[in-house]
Amino acid sequence: MKKKKIFFSVLALILSSLLIIQQSCKKDDKLPKESQYLSVTLHRLNLKHETYYQLKHHERSIEMEFNLPIDTATVVDNVTFSDKSGLLNLHYDLVISGKKVLITFYSDFQLNDGWKYLLTIKTGLKSTSGESLKQNKTIELRTTTNLNSVGSTQRNSIACISDIHMGDSRAVSGNYCWFGKNAKALESFLDSIISGNKVRVLAILGDLFDEWLVPYTVSPIDSNLGINNTKDYFLAIAGSPTNSLIFDKLRAIALNEEIELVYVPGNHDMLMTQNIMEEIIPGVTWAGDVAGLGKYSPVNGIIMEHGHRYDFFNCPHSLVNSGHMLPPGYFISRLYAQGLSEQTNNKEALASEGSFEFRAAWTIAFLYCLLNFDMDMPLMDSANILMGGIDSYSNPFSFNGVEEMYAANIEDFWSATQVQNAVPVPIECCLQAIWNGHSDLFGAATTEYLEQPPAPTTYKVVAFGHTHEPMLKVYPPGNQYTSIYANSGSWINASDCSHKVRTYLIINPAEWTGSDLDVVMLYQYNLDSNSGNPDPPYEPVLISEESIDVNN
Repeated sequence: MKKKKIFFSVLALILSSLLIIQQSCKKDDKLPKESQYLSVTLHRLNLKHETYYQLKHHERSIEMEFNLPIDTATVVDNVTFSDKSGLLNLHYDLVISGKKVLITFYSDFQLNDGWKYLLTIKTGLKSTSGESLKQNKTIELRTTTNLNSVGSTQRNSIACISDIHMGDSRAVSGNYCWFGKNAKALESFLDSIISGNKVRVLAILGDLFDEWLVPYTVSPIDSNLGINNTKDYFLAIAGSPTNSLIFDKLRAIALNEEIELVYVPGNHDMLMTQNIMEEIIPGVTWAGDVAGLGKYSPVNGIIMEHGHRYDFFNCPHSLVNSGHMLPPGYFISRLYAQGLSEQTNNKEALASEGSFEFRAAWTIAFLYCLLNFDMDMPLMDSANILMGGIDSYSNPFSFNGVEEMYAANIEDFWSATQVQNAVPVPIECCLQAIWNGHSDLFGAATTEYLEQPPAPTTYKVVAFGHTHEPMLKVYPPGNQYTSIYANSGSWINASDCSHKVRTYLIINPAEWTGSDLDVVMLYQYNLDSNSGNPDPPYEPVLISEESIDVNN
């Protein structure tokens, strides 16, 4: 009897529990589940940085696909498309078909290039069975930029090139010049700047001239050739048959009232001065700041320079030996050029050359050159590095002598050197500055301009050259980025570089375009292989594109 009571008590408890669970489930059924809400995807568009959808500038519609069929009567006023000017509902129709809603633009409406648009979907939109969004949803879309569009009456773009590394006639014939095979491409590119209607500024971010890549057995200054000083050397480069037509086009750009030509000095032409540059290219805007260095800021929030300011081996070192500026990287380049001149199969060049830390870096760079070209060891104590008066050095050097000259005090003077070179945020560690010369300079841009920008400017875009490695990166990496780092790459011979060549940047500042976005594009100038022409034209090929909202 007792066991029966226990059994029925347990049974009653189980039944009561089941009843409670059942009632609870019925209550839950009254609460909306996630599957009972409307959701939307824009599957035809690319979501970038989990922040915005990229919309082609030539698109004629935007397709939204929902998880449930849409009630046609609820679409108007609950699906809107707008930009900074307000609602754009007078420029499109809404087309509904089952789960899809399309915004189709009228024929007389064109999306703006590099523009931010907002797609807003409100909870008033219903499915045919009554479901709605959990909450109002705003989707950001950004249009790409059409570099080749015609009809524009306003030039709003900055074109950035760097690291052309032109040499004189001896460099070309002697096989130690990095530039030559891309001469026709560069001529075509400059023609496109002149004949186009987009570019307001052509900024050359250093190393147009190369005064460093000269074999140590060849004197860069040679009176027998009419080259009596650095000015003559740069004039000889500009007058070389390989380069002369390019300089004619640069002069035409500099004198064009619609285009500004800006020059920022690099390390391979750090002995260039404003007077010499203006004599070679009348009308050029010189963007030097301290000797051997420069920077250019076309608008607030955008900064450009070559990048060697932060490179221990390649920045100006005027304190090491009073009255002289050339850094140790110059002498390593002379050894490297010797290797180029002694072989016909050019190999990839060093991106940069660069007490204990200095000696270690010097030894690594020195041995790299020897091994890369299978060169014989030069007589280290022989005065075999011919100078001819460059940087006021008349007497030749030995390699051991060069090493000792820099090793004596280069690290001791590093802090003072950075002050003299106007480094915004001093780099305390020499190893870090040496590493900058062998990196993509993203770390240097981060330290100098992005993490702790010099007040009062917050930089949205930082552009460098120097490394020969073209790239676009956002900072900080991820979805909540606040800046863009860009590198323009180079125009040197492809055989001398492991990266893409003939690359350049196009920057559209929001301040000029009226957009909310600074847009940065990385292009390569390539032959149009699909033209069928035996001598096909060159065309810009987009490698990557990034944009940033200047209001955030």
